Amino acid sequence: MRPLTLLCALIGALYGFLTPGLATAQPAPLAQTQANPQRQADLSHIESYLNGISTAEADFTFAAPDGQISHGMFYLNRPDKLRFEYTDPAGNLLIADGSYVIYWDAGQKEASNLPIKSTPLAFLLRPQISLTDGVEVTGYEHNAGIIRVRLVQTHDSSAGSVTIAFTDQPLELRGWRLVDPGGQITDVTFSNWRFGMTLDPGLFHFESPNAGKRHR
Repeated sequence: MRPLTLLCALIGALYGFLTPGLATAQPAPLAQTQANPQRQADLSHIESYLNGISTAEADFTFAAPDGQISHGMFYLNRPDKLRFEYTDPAGNLLIADGSYVIYWDAGQKEASNLPIKSTPLAFLLRPQISLTDGVEVTGYEHNAGIIRVRLVQTHDSSAGSVTIAFTDQPLELRGWRLVDPGGQITDVTFSNWRFGMTLDPGLFHFESPNAGKRHR
């Protein structure tokens, strides 16, 4: 995938599925779940969980629409910074530095960027995460210890969807899935979460090897 295409795929998703078996399951349409009393409790619990995270790190696996599989370390420093540091392929990076989301392709020696506010990552990186402000829940499922919530942007529901997946005992983010407007699927999964550590501010600063200065 070209860097900008991959960047859009990466940042277009928020959440996905833990295993291939889970990835094939689709959340029930919202119209079928509105009467479920567990739904609002789960949504409120998810908001509280996400808003309670300040710093975190985890291992990640990224499955691109073309079948490419990547691995690495994920770092989060809310409200406005994150980093995907690839170990396979080594050297690739995706960083949200507070203003931009930047993808560095080490093989191509090429960087791409987009403003955070123009990407769905703005949802995760805002000071107060909400499942109703700027997004709409279009699917919900709580089954076999897994909670899935499908979201679309309120202002443009045709722009694709993202599906959050959590374990419920305890509540823990397992990853995200993107279905883009063309139907292509991108999955990111997480494991080995750690929380509350002090993270080096340099993790969220991108220095372009080509330009010798911060990429914009």
